[in-house]
Amino acid sequence: MKPSLFLLLAASLAFAADAAKPTTTTPTEPAAKAGKRAGGGAAQRQAVIPDEVDGVTKEELAKIKVAALKAYQDESVKAARERMTEARGRLEFASGAEKKDIVADARRAMDEMRSALLTAICKNDASIKMASLEKVMDAMDAQRTKVTDGAKKKKAAEKAPVAEDTAKKKTT
Repeated sequence: MKPSLFLLLAASLAFAADAAKPTTTTPTEPAAKAGKRAGGGAAQRQAVIPDEVDGVTKEELAKIKVAALKAYQDESVKAARERMTEARGRLEFASGAEKKDIVADARRAMDEMRSALLTAICKNDASIKMASLEKVMDAMDAQRTKVTDGAKKKKAAEKAPVAEDTAKKKTT
């Protein structure tokens, strides 16, 4: 068999193998890609709102989700979110003494954000019960804390092997 004919056959088999692969994504892939987005789109914000909250009906939760999506477009919420992001950004490069003041600012900014969001949601839909809204906001905070703690643990786990490798090199 001639080499050029062999190469042509191999290339056609490679294309056929690629064509046989399904182009659909698994159900978990879009969610994973959405979590990696750097932007803070509406879909990502909606994902922060839990699907179920104890003591809140599904209808009430659906109304809260719709009102929350509208609330994130409110100027007061955007400003509060920007202050919160700015305070968190300053924390990254602060020294030990500065961190105490910045942590207090970040907590105030988070409280402002929560207050602005509550106000905007109530303004968007007055039929939402405040007790239900508080439960949903608490669940959102708990979920956010869980995600943040998981990210911190992951970051610490990534740094730990590097420190061990450095210690091993010094002893050898």
